Amino acid sequence: MPRPWRMSCFVAGLIAVAAVSGSDAKVLRTKGPASTVWVFKNVDALRRFEKVARASVYDESKIEPLLACKVPQGSKIVVLVSGYRTAYIRVAEGGAQGCEGTVPITRVKDE
Repeated sequence: MPRPWRMSCFVAGLIAVAAVSGSDAKVLRTKGPASTVWVFKNVDALRRFEKVARASVYDESKIEPLLACKVPQGSKIVVLVSGYRTAYIRVAEGGAQGCEGTVPITRVKDE
C-alpha cells in the first residue's frame, strides 16, 4: 500500500519544483555603464565592500578577495534566497555558470 503514497509525494515534489522554476527569469544588471556585475562571497563581504566604497578606496587588491565572481551584465541567474536588501543567487549561464554569491537586490532584474 505504500506505493500510492510514494507516487503522491513524487507528484507533489514535481509541482513544487515547477512552481519555483516557473517564476520569471532573472538577470543581473547595474545602474551604470559597467560591463560586469560583482557577485560577493556572502553578506559580510558585501558589507565590507560598502565600507570600502564609502571611503572611496577602489583598490582592486582589497576588493578581489570579497568577490565570488564577476559576471557580464544581463547574465541569467537563479535567485536562491531573496531578502529585503540582498539576494543569494546562482549564475545560470556563461563562464561564471554555477557561481553562487550575494548581490544587492537592486541588481536583480526581470528578464
